[in-house]
Amino acid sequence: AVMADNKLAELIDKRRELAARLAGVEAEIALALGDRDGARKHLEEMKAQTLARHAAKFAAWEAGH
Repeated sequence: AVMADNKLAELIDKRRELAARLAGVEAEIALALGDRDGARKHLEEMKAQTLARHAAKFAAWEAGH
């Protein structure tokens, strides 16, 4: 079960990384279209995904100590 948990955690982390990257591209597109509000929304999503990744890694590190 621990191996499956680790694999799941890796997959969730990968999904968050991809979501952050996608949000970054969406922000670039919005800026290219002159949509500042849209760009801001996508940048917030990018930040949220990145913070979630860091929080999960910190929680895993803390659990190991």
